[in-house]
Amino acid sequence: MFGSKLEVRKFEETIKKYEALPVVEGKILLYGHSLFTRCSPIRTVKENPDIEQELLMNDGSQAVVNHGFGTSSADDLLYYYSRMVRPYKPKALVIATAANDFGFGYFPKDVIDIEARLIDWFKADFPGAPVYCMNYLPNCKENLQKIYLNARAQYNELLEDYCKKNDCTYIAMEKIPFLYSKAGDSDAYNLNPEDIGDYSKIKKIHYVGDQVHFNPAGYQKFIAWLRDFLDKEGLL
Repeated sequence: MFGSKLEVRKFEETIKKYEALPVVEGKILLYGHSLFTRCSPIRTVKENPDIEQELLMNDGSQAVVNHGFGTSSADDLLYYYSRMVRPYKPKALVIATAANDFGFGYFPKDVIDIEARLIDWFKADFPGAPVYCMNYLPNCKENLQKIYLNARAQYNELLEDYCKKNDCTYIAMEKIPFLYSKAGDSDAYNLNPEDIGDYSKIKKIHYVGDQVHFNPAGYQKFIAWLRDFLDKEGLL
């Protein structure tokens, strides 16, 4: 059977909402699936924080532009690159994909090949701008963990190898410490170092009922973690 798995233009209305906002150039651009969508300026869950307002430069100015669109695949990110990335002339790109791709029938290598093409375009347009690749989105939904266990492991391994060979930074999302604490504060709870990185040990307290997406408190912790990460990278 031939043909693309991509349902072309299914995110057109979402993209138009972003295009209706002012074009802000020279920021860190977040580009990916619902991890970003649910804390974006066009988020539908208003209780969630807006990461563009919460994650600021050290001088208090805007640090990120958030162009996430939920249920997207790497193909979707590539398709909308010319509208959602290029016009904003980012100083850095943070990509999060693969959370939905396997369910659409993509294999891990498919996702990496498409993601690599996106990165090639970005590097051609913005030479020297750093690229950060987040691996498989952490969640604590047990049946989802089992279904995609092998695909997740393959994708993470392939992505890490790609990043090492292509001057990108690999972000192991499952190693974020707050995910393994009871209230999101890794300093207040004695975490077992052996738990970090084990998806089965992630605490449900950080997630909404679907056990896949962060709740508002979880997003506050995620934003704090991401800000600290970007600051250490010298981007803030």
